[in-house]
Amino acid sequence: MTGLPHFHGANVPPPRTERPWLPVVGDIALAVGLLVLDAIGVVLAVVLGIDVHGDWKPFDPGADNSDVTITVEWLYVGIAGALVTLSAALLYALRAIVSAGLQLLVGMTVVVGAAASVAYG
Repeated sequence: MTGLPHFHGANVPPPRTERPWLPVVGDIALAVGLLVLDAIGVVLAVVLGIDVHGDWKPFDPGADNSDVTITVEWLYVGIAGALVTLSAALLYALRAIVSAGLQLLVGMTVVVGAAASVAYG
């Protein structure tokens, strides 16, 4: 094994104690990208909840121009918020502290909003 460094005695480097944090610029870029995905996911959860609840009929054959009442199914939005909140733990494990904090804030906001809409649903 020629050409490789041989460490022994006082020449041994100390072991790495922890993984490095994600650089701040990369962390902020990750946070912005995840916010876009969160917004898309929550909108899809709202549309899915409306569709499953049966209040939304995009092509009404009667078309009597009556008012359409849309009731958001809060369960789907709450599940989306819970998934966003759980993703914060994965981001923290990846050492992305800004993204983890933002995901936690957004996820809790969506869960609280979904819980508050139960009274109006």
